[in-house]
Amino acid sequence: VKQVCLDSSDPDAAKKEYNRLQGEVDLLKTLRHSNIVGFLGTSLYQHVVSIFMEYIPGGSIASILHRLKLFLECQINKDWVAFLHQNRVIHRDLKGNNVMLMPTGVIKLIDFGCARRLSCLNPTAPNSGELLKSIHGTPYWMAPEVINESGYGRKSDIWSVGCTVFEMATGKPPLAHMDKMAALRLTVISATYCLFLISSDQSVRPSADQLLKHSFIPKGHTSIKYWEAQKKKCCGTKVSV
Repeated sequence: VKQVCLDSSDPDAAKKEYNRLQGEVDLLKTLRHSNIVGFLGTSLYQHVVSIFMEYIPGGSIASILHRLKLFLECQINKDWVAFLHQNRVIHRDLKGNNVMLMPTGVIKLIDFGCARRLSCLNPTAPNSGELLKSIHGTPYWMAPEVINESGYGRKSDIWSVGCTVFEMATGKPPLAHMDKMAALRLTVISATYCLFLISSDQSVRPSADQLLKHSFIPKGHTSIKYWEAQKKKCCGTKVSV
């Protein structure tokens, strides 16, 4: 349950926050995918808005990395980012804390508070039509074009996916050794900390559909045996992806 307390002393602010939450709910209602958290309903009681979603008991990818201190080998050739982009939705806050794990090993994307549906209807032209300029997201995972407000589209999510893969491999996002402001500046200036899918130039950054065909992503790969081998190192729960 995601709960937000509306400011009863400021009707205008309360209305603005309620409309923002309603936008998040309207978006969640349209997104039905096995790797996206399921929406169940809402309630408003005594100025508290509650959004009810599918329960995901396994914790986030980030919490697992922090707790177990190990390389997290996940099947990343899922199409959930491509699904969002085909539906004109940009998540805008992709990171380890927003990728949750079911006990069965299925991953679920959560937190659509920053998400935005584009007016552009062409999924193959991610940077044509409507370009967003408002800054949303978390500094270490934000694409250069988001930081410098030059206009961005679907490919800002691709940068964040790359940072999340980096986080899964090392336990921390790129530039985590720096403070947030320094990391933001260096992200704009340099692409030294690139992965196979991160380029500071969004025009040459691959789309989600192109990533699914990349040789870096093994086809039909599972890591069940890997996680079973790690079973004794964690809290006794089978965790596989």
